[in-house]
Amino acid sequence: MDTSKDYVISLLRDKYEYEQKRKEDFESSLGTPITVLSALFAGSYFVVSDSSLIGINCSLVTIKWILVILLLIALVVTLIFLFVVYFGFKRRYCSFPDSNTVYNGDFKALEQYAKENYPETSEEVLMDNLKDRAIEWYLDCNNNNTAVNDTRGNSLFYAKLSICISLSIGLALLILICFIKSI
Repeated sequence: MDTSKDYVISLLRDKYEYEQKRKEDFESSLGTPITVLSALFAGSYFVVSDSSLIGINCSLVTIKWILVILLLIALVVTLIFLFVVYFGFKRRYCSFPDSNTVYNGDFKALEQYAKENYPETSEEVLMDNLKDRAIEWYLDCNNNNTAVNDTRGNSLFYAKLSICISLSIGLALLILICFIKSI
């Protein structure tokens, strides 16, 4: 038995489980950004529909509308990034082949090959070839899933950054509205 291949399989399995954990973390980390986004949309609706500010004729109202437009643009950008994180890569994750394919396709073919070409050591050759195939599966899945998780992580980072920008604009808008109403 080749223990170096067992060690490689163990390392690749750990990496595969790590990427699966990252995938689950992305799925569970979307509740707060969506809640904040909903509150910002509600606040922008309140500011736009506030009838007490309609009759005021000053340059501060122009600044209000500029901030409202900036806020809405930032919210749409946030929505796009959250959409990419949540829906954009769901079907791009790699997984292992199904059991029937492994048994009927890979195992039987490798078993036949080992018995025909290495009759004395067919069991060792079969195990060695199966380990090579498992390493291949892990490498393919890990390379794909790492790239997908990295892209989702970048999108989540930009979504959170956009939420911070939206919150800053919303806070400036709130301060401006309070100032306009106090005049």
